[in-house]
Amino acid sequence: MIPPKPVFLTGFMGVGKTKIGSILASRLGRKFLDTDNLVEARQGKSISRIFSEDGEVFFRKLESECIKEVCKDNKLVVALGGGAVVESRNLDLVCQKGVLVCIHATVDTILSRIARRDDRPLLSGLDHKAKREKICDLLMERAPFYARAQVTIKSEKDSIPENTVTELIYLLEQWFENGMCKN
Repeated sequence: MIPPKPVFLTGFMGVGKTKIGSILASRLGRKFLDTDNLVEARQGKSISRIFSEDGEVFFRKLESECIKEVCKDNKLVVALGGGAVVESRNLDLVCQKGVLVCIHATVDTILSRIARRDDRPLLSGLDHKAKREKICDLLMERAPFYARAQVTIKSEKDSIPENTVTELIYLLEQWFENGMCKN
């Protein structure tokens, strides 16, 4: 049994936060939200356009506002943008209000998954080698923030999302059952 606390999913772009989050929400009987989608809906434009027209600082401000808002609902599963937890106010808030799950994938898995889309503002215009280097740099930069997650799970190329969610539910139940919840 998972108590009524929001479940926040973090991890790098392409690790499967949206897919895993929507399946998890369905299995838990909760609503699923993606903060990137919330920001896009409120601004009426894509994340790429927000980055290019308004800048990353403006985007991060909007993202923080959305995170603060979704923290008020205990029956949510929320996919956070890959860089959201780098902002200490976001990281502290989600760890205080809910449980933070980090989804990990290898660089090769991330590259194969993001190859389908060319709308990633931090990687746009880069060739394959430059994308790999940028991903490695960002993963190293974000590692200490991702490490603060209370639960961690892997999602690789051959992972079946439904099986990943089954494992994640087990890990969440164990985390709450073993008194790991500090809130």
